[in-house]
Amino acid sequence: AFYFNGNPRQIFRFRMYRLVPSNLQNKQSTGTVRMILHTLSSEVEQQLRQCSDQPEVWWREVWSVWKQLNGNNEQLDAESPLHPDEWNQFMLAGIESMVSILKGCDVLWDPHWSPSKHQYLYNDEYDAAISARQSLNTTNLPSTFALDEAYHATMEAGTKGAIVDSISLIPGKRILIKDELSLWEEEFWINDRGYDPDAIVKEGHTANDDSEGLPFVYGNRRLVPYKLARVSRMSTTCGGGVNLIRSVVNSELEWTLGDEYRTAELYQEKLSAVDVAFGKQG
Repeated sequence: AFYFNGNPRQIFRFRMYRLVPSNLQNKQSTGTVRMILHTLSSEVEQQLRQCSDQPEVWWREVWSVWKQLNGNNEQLDAESPLHPDEWNQFMLAGIESMVSILKGCDVLWDPHWSPSKHQYLYNDEYDAAISARQSLNTTNLPSTFALDEAYHATMEAGTKGAIVDSISLIPGKRILIKDELSLWEEEFWINDRGYDPDAIVKEGHTANDDSEGLPFVYGNRRLVPYKLARVSRMSTTCGGGVNLIRSVVNSELEWTLGDEYRTAELYQEKLSAVDVAFGKQG
């Protein structure tokens, strides 16, 4: 789930991601892992929005929706035992029946990644130039973000991107998506940009446009990716139920997990600090 303002009750996008290793796609393993993006059915999304600040119970909620869609209204509590055959059916066919593939948006995690496709890794934040790291080496990167300790991915569609119908951002609008990703143990960088493929392109485009002059819709105009830091970890319960246990690992950012992890005063203080940083106040 993706949400605004450090508030998990302000969801703007739900996605399911399925990872498929190359040895399941063809006879030879290349080390590449395909990530297939899915949207959720209206029933599942509606249910998850009711508990969007409690991801540790999402499996239980999705399971309950599947049972209800199959005519079983029995409520499943946190410690209810699961019948193996039912769980296997749910994992093999149940989930797939409640999601839809975002066609053309597959992402490939490639161990033989190309630095030229991930220039955001060498871009000094909010500097107009790609400056000190133009040689595309790792010597100037902080050790925390060593590139050989990360996984890197690009869209299978390549640099031309993929056009999808916007569901949540601008309903009814087509958006051209371009995306590259880098994943470390504790951080996830997403260089996600959206453009308007239906705009009338005029001569002389600006830095807010893509290489073909299409207007910018969302993302960072200076090629600075979204930088997500790990705030919590999930672990399974001992009783075999479908609930998970959440453990906070980043106390400085736990306020972004919801009302349970902050006071109203602290939340306002954090948002005000963001406003000041972006020149909206003072």
